[in-house]
Amino acid sequence: MTAPFILYGNVNSQPATRVALFFRLAGIPFQYRHVDLRNGQQKSPEYQAINRFGRVPTLVHGDHSISESSVILTYLAEQTGQFGGRDDAEKLRIAEWLSWLADVLLPVQRARAVRKFNGDANALPWLDASAASGMKLFDEHLAGHSFIQSERLTIADIFAFPWIDLLNESAIEAKDYPNVQAWADRIRAQPGYKPQYELMPSADAEC
Repeated sequence: MTAPFILYGNVNSQPATRVALFFRLAGIPFQYRHVDLRNGQQKSPEYQAINRFGRVPTLVHGDHSISESSVILTYLAEQTGQFGGRDDAEKLRIAEWLSWLADVLLPVQRARAVRKFNGDANALPWLDASAASGMKLFDEHLAGHSFIQSERLTIADIFAFPWIDLLNESAIEAKDYPNVQAWADRIRAQPGYKPQYELMPSADAEC
């Protein structure tokens, strides 16, 4: 039986990794469609017909075509009943976390992108300082907490995790942030976990 969820992504994309990780941890099969970012497939008319922003990921589910990983994760939590808020108040808290994490940890992703994909090295001093500041805030929050929102895994954790899973590519020392490191190890211990480069293939597949 064909899986009802179709994920368009790329193995190098941390935002797409979030969605694939959700499916793996939830034990939900999905169809995978590889988007060739290097050759600009994301800017093709065919792809922009399902994602007006021209980037990955995109989730297609029935008549819905959804972009932006935080929105996709929220949608999947509602659709599947997994990793979301247990009531309206907790859903709001998780939404706040998604916004906060996107702000304070984005420099971690940017530092990786500059280094891995030969970006403008002149930006690195600012990016590295901003990444260190964000990691410090994140580490302070995780002191005494097993997970971000509560003592259980939610989409807030799934959203943040890909940035932390590849800290070495951002030139950040995980040992400098012991609470973040312990949190990441708890996620790696979850059934279904796979590291980023194993989550998504480099061609269309049934996953």
